[in-house]
Amino acid sequence: MGTLQELIERGEACPYYRLLNMTIDEVQDGYARLGMTVEEKHLQFLGTVHGGAIGSLADSAAAWATVGSAGQKAVPVTVEMKINFLAPVKSGRLTAEARIVHTGKTTSLSDVEVKDSQGRLVAKSLVTYHRRTA
Repeated sequence: MGTLQELIERGEACPYYRLLNMTIDEVQDGYARLGMTVEEKHLQFLGTVHGGAIGSLADSAAAWATVGSAGQKAVPVTVEMKINFLAPVKSGRLTAEARIVHTGKTTSLSDVEVKDSQGRLVAKSLVTYHRRTA
């Protein structure tokens, strides 16, 4: 699969990440921080960031925390995701921080917080991943 840095470069080059302006800011063992600068394309018809864009950021952060904890020996596949949207966002930068809270033989559970530019919690998510062998 390559080094962690090579994986991060591949991740940031992926068309979906580019579409959403996602950046992979930090990946460590059991932790990841991703960001997304809000643009008009992220807004739904009422002028706030679409929940799907925020959900994608949270899911991606959890995936990278899983990659960091698995030592690049596993491919994370989302099994379940729960997200609570707590506040609307209209502009600025969103940051998602994911922490692995439990790791089993083949699954991991991540807690993700998504915050706006002012540090306000705008979404909270729990994401379960199956760690498929690479």
